[in-house]
Amino acid sequence: MKEEGRAECGGEEALFEDPDFPSEEASLFSDGSSPIARLQGGITWRRPQEICQSPALFPDNINQAHAKQGLLGDCWFLCACTFLLKNKHLLNKVLPPDQLQWGDSRYKGSFQFNFWQQGHWTEVTIDDRLPCINSTLCFSRCHSPTAFWIPLLEKAYAKLHGSYERLWAGQVSEALVDLTGGLAERWSIGNFGSEEEQRPEQDSDQVRGRKLDLNLLYPVKDECAISCSTHSSPGGASELGQYHAMTVMEWLNVKTVSGSEVLLLRVRNPWGRCCSGGAWIGSGAGWTSVDTVSALELQARVTEGEFWLDETEFLSQFDDVTVGFPISDKGHLKSIYTGNLLTHNHQLAGRWVKGHSAGGSRNSSSYGSNPKFWLKVCERGEVMVSLLQHRKWRKTEKYALPLEDVTNTTHQHYQAIALHMWKVEKKRFNLSRMLNKPPYASTHCHAYEREVVLQGQLEPGYYLLIPSTYQPGAEARFLIRVFSSCSISLSALKSPAPSLPLKTDGEWETSYFRGSWVEGTSAGGSRNFLSHWQNPSFPFTVCDESAAGVNVRITLHQSRPETDLHPIGFHVYEFPEGESEQTLARDEDPVASCVPHCYTQDVSLDCCLPPGAYTIVPSTYQPDCSADFTLGLARRVHSLKDDDSGDHDQDQGSPKDSEKEKTEDEEKDQNSSRKKMVVPGAGEHPLQYNYTFWYSRRTPGRPASTQSYEQNIKQIGSFASVEQFWRFYSHMIRPGDLTGHSDFHLFKEGIKPMWEDDANKMGGKWIIRLRKGLASRCWENLILAMLGEQFMVGEEICGAVVSVRFQEDIISIWNKTASDQATTARIRDTLRRVLNLPPNTIMEYKTHTDSIKAWEDFHGLVNASGGR
Repeated sequence: MKEEGRAECGGEEALFEDPDFPSEEASLFSDGSSPIARLQGGITWRRPQEICQSPALFPDNINQAHAKQGLLGDCWFLCACTFLLKNKHLLNKVLPPDQLQWGDSRYKGSFQFNFWQQGHWTEVTIDDRLPCINSTLCFSRCHSPTAFWIPLLEKAYAKLHGSYERLWAGQVSEALVDLTGGLAERWSIGNFGSEEEQRPEQDSDQVRGRKLDLNLLYPVKDECAISCSTHSSPGGASELGQYHAMTVMEWLNVKTVSGSEVLLLRVRNPWGRCCSGGAWIGSGAGWTSVDTVSALELQARVTEGEFWLDETEFLSQFDDVTVGFPISDKGHLKSIYTGNLLTHNHQLAGRWVKGHSAGGSRNSSSYGSNPKFWLKVCERGEVMVSLLQHRKWRKTEKYALPLEDVTNTTHQHYQAIALHMWKVEKKRFNLSRMLNKPPYASTHCHAYEREVVLQGQLEPGYYLLIPSTYQPGAEARFLIRVFSSCSISLSALKSPAPSLPLKTDGEWETSYFRGSWVEGTSAGGSRNFLSHWQNPSFPFTVCDESAAGVNVRITLHQSRPETDLHPIGFHVYEFPEGESEQTLARDEDPVASCVPHCYTQDVSLDCCLPPGAYTIVPSTYQPDCSADFTLGLARRVHSLKDDDSGDHDQDQGSPKDSEKEKTEDEEKDQNSSRKKMVVPGAGEHPLQYNYTFWYSRRTPGRPASTQSYEQNIKQIGSFASVEQFWRFYSHMIRPGDLTGHSDFHLFKEGIKPMWEDDANKMGGKWIIRLRKGLASRCWENLILAMLGEQFMVGEEICGAVVSVRFQEDIISIWNKTASDQATTARIRDTLRRVLNLPPNTIMEYKTHTDSIKAWEDFHGLVNASGGR
């Protein structure tokens, strides 16, 4: 206990006050993005003896010790807490017994808790001042008004995370691991097909859970933690149609009067109330099928917030189930697959480092640079291998997405990760040859989860483990854990030193400039805001007329920690010779742009600029985001004589006005020539087709026309290989972080994202409307499936579009031939599988002819083509 946390008062020691987690709003809120932000200024802090007369950690009746959720959206954490009441050994580990309480004269006003974090148990000490509205606890509490183990445990967990607000929305599996040090897995409910049907042809990062098999869990149902969640359908168990987690307290087979059996599950709702409807709730009709004595006995087990469901109701009302592995009194895991005790365990820490050991998925040529581990199995037995990544907190500021969406929350803080395993006959082997073979076992796809688990019965021998992120260059720390019923050993392979960077192509002159975005003065935000020109600007000139290809390289680095980054970017403007940058018209289009703005430490742009005077305007996406930055400007002053390659595929700037006036024939010629220029680099993995990224943004309310649409749509760049795709995509802001009326388009090279394009005019598109918060994941899954040729319809796919709107987001995929019903049906079915859509999702197919006609009817334009 820290000395500064105690004070002398009238000769007596005052009660402990935690200086690291004070009773202030900083302990409550992180960025004000959750609904509890409305409580600012209205919360007081009180100790338990100021709330009730005789406080205690636990009540005499254990049923009254269960959690009741308050105003904080942490149902996921409270469901995990319920498991502690079933396991005295774990409860004593998390909340050490014999701590001084309120009736003791030696009571000091502090409590100690332990949480499992990244491989070891971490002690967290708090004072017992709790957030209240007037004299009532505003967050979680026990059903007994005099019991305080739940609000104190919640406060300690909030301190571990940095604030109460950071507990808003999460995964039950994460809380179970933090409270037990064990394993937890999430199982999907619903008809998702077999494991083989789900497996993608290429390595993928789709968020996929296995289908729940209740029969598998039945032997360990009384020992494991089971939680059920709903987040996709209104009504029923979800009540409000939003993400909510509940606890399965027990399940059993009950004989009916007809002699058959019905599976019943008793579910506890942290809100403290049961859900409406259902044949087994209250005196529902289901109880008439059971003999009276059994019915009364089962109904008597229900306490506040609990209700019974049969198997059919359970499977229809919930979307997934989280299962926490049983843990023995000696701390050994018990397999939920076989019931075996896993008495052996090892763990090793690792890290993915950009440019060294962050090799990406098996689609990437750099996959072999990922960290590698040897697993030696000494005898046949069951082995569980876990890959757990460390969570990265990041301030989202004004771009905070709906945190009640569990998928989005996961995606925001974690990389998509996977684990692959190869069986090796001997330790000396050819790595490249080995990696070209199918793995012995794997997690099949990359998932945006904190932890993924691999399970199997392994024969004696050596196994090579390779953990990976889906995206090359993605950095994170991780932990490899192995639990087994047999003797094993785990060791890391030494990685070679990182290679030196390649030589530059010619002589370059580099200058560095330091600047600051200051709130209210020089933090003007992006071009979407009138204050954009308040940003700092940095003039430069290009003099060398002989330079071919790339002759300017610009890098912007923000001086902020990786956990607190702003989305950044910059524009390059040209101003007339002999004039200053102050004379630039404020509506002038940039000649080159590094956009969309990205949440990253550095953004860069290579471009080819003709001789002239220019200025660089770096910015954050939103105004009034303060930060220091460094701008690097490299200009080629002498090119190598034999170098005529250049970086011709890096066309990330906005076209000049003169370029916008080209005829359709010139556009076709330009597309044709560009198609020849973009080719895979040496050693890269070619795609079946070349593709081009486009970006457009329209101000709502302005009339749209063919001309305005063509002016608004900007080409980001083209690519021909997996590696070139990631060079673009890794620096692009995600759709969920865009604002206003914005669109990303990904089309085959040579096809413009317009209804009237020759490749599109006889086709149509499948349209899916998404609630806010899902666009980023769905867009990424869709384009990866498109690039990986998962639709299996030959040349029919033209491209895909994600449209960000104010009330909803829209995903669409375009094809060439609207009249080919078999092809459109196959695209629909693949799209549903790729996006993991529930069966009741509404999908609309619309021909481009109908789109044009509807647009003309609405706007009265003959050749209109706007808002795609």
